[in-house]
Amino acid sequence: MRFASRLRTQSPRTVRIVAGLLAVAWLVGGAAAIVVAISQSHLLLAVAAVAAVWYGAVWLRAARLGRLLTPMEALAPWRAKSHSDA
Repeated sequence: MRFASRLRTQSPRTVRIVAGLLAVAWLVGGAAAIVVAISQSHLLLAVAAVAAVWYGAVWLRAARLGRLLTPMEALAPWRAKSHSDA
């Protein structure tokens, strides 16, 4: 119950800023890891890099919507119903 009340007090602007910064960090880190994985032929690093890029895309979507995503929206965005007011 305490977690739900904390989410209601967060402003959409704060969520957008934090989500945008996290998206940039994960996307840049994932892209750099992909470059290293290709140049060094590391399959496990490439898998982790793709996961990092996906996670960055999830944060990018959260920044665009201005709210935190549900687990279904994060794991399968093509199946989740949109709750945006835009």
